[in-house]
Amino acid sequence: MKTKMLIHLISILLAMFYSARSSKSNSITGIEGLWITTEETSSLFEPWAHKVALHIKKDSTKMLTARGFFILNDKFKQPWNFIKVRYDTTAKQISMLDTDSDTLICSLDAENKILKGAVHLQDTIQNPLDFVRADKNLEIRLIYPRFPDENGNIKYTYQKPEQIDDGLTAASIYEQNINSEALINLLEEIIMQKYGRLESLLVLKDNQLLLEEYFYGYDRTQTHNIYSCTKSITSLLLGLALDRHKEINTDASLFQFFPQYDSQKNENKAQITLKHVLTMTAGFHDHEGPPKKDIPGSPFLHILSKPLKSKPGEAFKYSNESSDLLGGVIYSLTGKQADEYAEENLFGPLGITNYYWEKENGIPHCHSDLHLLPRDMAKIGLLVLNDGNWNNQQIVSKEWVRESTKPHVKESKFFDYGYQWWHRSKNNLQWWKEPNTVSPKEHDLVTALGYGGQYIMIIRDLNLVVVTTASDYDYSDGGHMARSKIPMTVEKIIPALEN
Repeated sequence: MKTKMLIHLISILLAMFYSARSSKSNSITGIEGLWITTEETSSLFEPWAHKVALHIKKDSTKMLTARGFFILNDKFKQPWNFIKVRYDTTAKQISMLDTDSDTLICSLDAENKILKGAVHLQDTIQNPLDFVRADKNLEIRLIYPRFPDENGNIKYTYQKPEQIDDGLTAASIYEQNINSEALINLLEEIIMQKYGRLESLLVLKDNQLLLEEYFYGYDRTQTHNIYSCTKSITSLLLGLALDRHKEINTDASLFQFFPQYDSQKNENKAQITLKHVLTMTAGFHDHEGPPKKDIPGSPFLHILSKPLKSKPGEAFKYSNESSDLLGGVIYSLTGKQADEYAEENLFGPLGITNYYWEKENGIPHCHSDLHLLPRDMAKIGLLVLNDGNWNNQQIVSKEWVRESTKPHVKESKFFDYGYQWWHRSKNNLQWWKEPNTVSPKEHDLVTALGYGGQYIMIIRDLNLVVVTTASDYDYSDGGHMARSKIPMTVEKIIPALEN
């Protein structure tokens, strides 16, 4: 009798437990999914971001999780990382603490299908931030590298790149003497986001485009900001200009190209050569803090008037402003801004027509902000691979391509630096391994490298070019995910194509 009563009591308790669990699950159903800020409250983060998206879902333990996404020009810009999420089932209110110790608190207005919220800053200021449901297209662009099927699965299937009239020759991985299975396994890992927020991957072997894949809603028609890969293209443009001025070489004084600013020259600055600027050893150090605007009509005066932090040639110091000076040198040699000169002498011959180069006071940023199609980035890679030759036309001299892409100074134990190009060899340590080691099997790697995972990688001895674009702008991991494209290439792509 007692046993039957005990079993009955346990049954009642279990029923109550599952009922409560079901009730809790039902109570959060309305808050799950992807939300986007309303037009009225989206201005909170402008101009840095136009909108914010919020993805709320249950994890494997049925606990609510939240991810934030800042959006600029309808594209992912940067994550909004939350470290603690709490949900009040009674009030239907979700509270999300971010890494800056600010809190986003939202309540569900089920009737009006809106999340009414506010950002509570550390100093208790509240900034309204309301959300409405987002569409599926945004969900694809933000959450999924490839959209899953109805069972939540993503199956990768290789497709030969499309042959279009842009100067690139497409071929299938199955027609080559390569490890196609290894490449397919890599693509599956990319879809699982092992290598970050990769948005395009192109692989070219023996001047043929074998792999062209896009993720997060991107396709071959969309340009991407290549950030500091712009520096490497600026180097090509300078090489073009110097090819037409044989009387000038990289030992020329920097002030030879800026005679109007001779008043800024002193004993140390007089020693700065063009080579120093190209190798970032001029002694200029970028300012710290918010960017300062150049004087209208005199964009280089701010740079040249700055005191040097080190003697010319003494030390490598990464400097965006040095790269911008190269744009002034191009103008001095050609009478044309870098974008105009590129249109006529580089982009035109390569068939690059869909691009955008950000400017300030009419002058393009030569350190960053050139927007290109990934296929056009591949053309730049092939141009360098083939020593400046494109379709039997010598665009840039072989001498400049070889000189600019070889190592001139040591950037760190992981990289050497050329003329605005990065260089790796078997003598450089592999930072992605513990302890850091060298690999006697590693091939020389010439690289244009841009913030967030933009890469043009050239491996000459394998006749190989690898291009990536990405949006790994969250550097809370020290930039590990943004830089993961190098080990991906060294350890996954190169071994698959070494045959």
